[in-house]
Amino acid sequence: MFKSSIIESSLTDKSFLDSVNILNTRRAGSWILHDVLIEKEQIELISKSLVEGPWYVHAWEEGKDDVCVIYKNKIFWIKYSDKSTWSDAVEYGKSIGIPEEQLDFPIS
Repeated sequence: MFKSSIIESSLTDKSFLDSVNILNTRRAGSWILHDVLIEKEQIELISKSLVEGPWYVHAWEEGKDDVCVIYKNKIFWIKYSDKSTWSDAVEYGKSIGIPEEQLDFPIS
C-alpha cells in the first residue's frame, strides 16, 4: 500500500475518494486534504482523475525509497534519497505552473 495526501479540489470526480482508505481528513486554508492509502493499481486512475493544471499527487511506501509523482496523464518514479532522479518530475511540474518550492515530495 502506498501513502499519499490528496487535495480534494485537485480531483475531477470526488467519488474517487470512495475507492481509497482515508486515514485522516484535515483543512489547510481553503483546501481539504485527505491522507490516504492506495494500491499501486490505483496510481493510473489518480493520474486520470486529476484536474488539468498545476496539480500533482505523490505516493510512497513506508520505509521504501521509491516515490511516485503523479500529474494529470503523466507519472514519474523517483528515488527520494537521490535528488538527481527528481529532475524530470520537477521540470514537468514547473512547466505546468507549480512553483519549484512546492515540488519537494515529502514522505512523512
